[in-house]
Amino acid sequence: MPRAAKKRRLSKSVSSNKTLQHGSRNWIDLPDDITAWILSRLSMFDILEKAQRVCLTWRRICKDPLTWRTIRMEFDIHLRQKKTNGNFTSHKRKKNLRRFHNFNAHKMCEHAIHLSFGNLVDISIQNCGTDELLQHMTDSSRGIRRLSIVFSAYITMEGLSKVASKIPLLEDLEISYTPESRIPPFTKSHAEHKYLEVIGRSCPLLKSLRSNKHRGIFEPEDNGDAFAIARTMHRLQKLQLVGNRLNDEGFRAILEGCPRLESLDLRECGRLHLMNNTGWLPSLEDLGTRCSKQIKTLRLPHDSIDDYEHLAIDKIVHRQCNKYLRYIDINI
Repeated sequence: MPRAAKKRRLSKSVSSNKTLQHGSRNWIDLPDDITAWILSRLSMFDILEKAQRVCLTWRRICKDPLTWRTIRMEFDIHLRQKKTNGNFTSHKRKKNLRRFHNFNAHKMCEHAIHLSFGNLVDISIQNCGTDELLQHMTDSSRGIRRLSIVFSAYITMEGLSKVASKIPLLEDLEISYTPESRIPPFTKSHAEHKYLEVIGRSCPLLKSLRSNKHRGIFEPEDNGDAFAIARTMHRLQKLQLVGNRLNDEGFRAILEGCPRLESLDLRECGRLHLMNNTGWLPSLEDLGTRCSKQIKTLRLPHDSIDDYEHLAIDKIVHRQCNKYLRYIDINI
């Protein structure tokens, strides 16, 4: 290639690079409040292990207590939870999971709570945490308004009921796929719903509740949760009870005890029989009329769960239940 042609190609490449640099966005120059909002969309792990190491500006924002008004302690649902001095260990040696292998999640969660300096108002916990961590969190932050606990093997309804009095401003609660207490399965008492009743009495401002479970095939009807909600949570506007074992009486109690209810999700509630091929059952026509007037969004037991946000977790729990049942068959 002639020397003149090489010069023309080189000058064209340099000018295009200058144009790209001139038109590109410098993320460091964004206002602090916008950067803080972007960082709030990340998980706690991503902020502590990645974002704060990008530059000094991001590190300063990550140390700001206002950044930690919202905390997302969410870990991969396929990691096995093993409580060993607060550590989680995983037997899956896939490349994308190696970074999570045997790190002290409990200590990291405590550090994030400390960074909030009592400003915490919104926290999501998934596949991590313990009752002890929950107690530390409520001791440090009394202004929590939203709390979501999903698929956490070591946070129990019993543990939450013990600290409920410390979060009286709570308005939005989710506690799904978590054990009722530390009592082994099939040896529990029939007083589990009392934990939910304690929470309802301790959090009078509660407007939204999601308490979802895996639908057990051999488990009998149980209206304990429904009656506890009806007795203590009169301000509820949204209620999700996917996989609950309530029957028609529990459904009636919820409608009568929660007059402000606008959204009700009862999918996979296999003990609930409300309708036949022609509509509501004759004995429940009054409930159908009440639902049409009061409930704006109603999901019935046989409605599709394709858009259910915890569908993947429900499948994991289903496999665990089947594995446990096979173990019982072999050893009995």
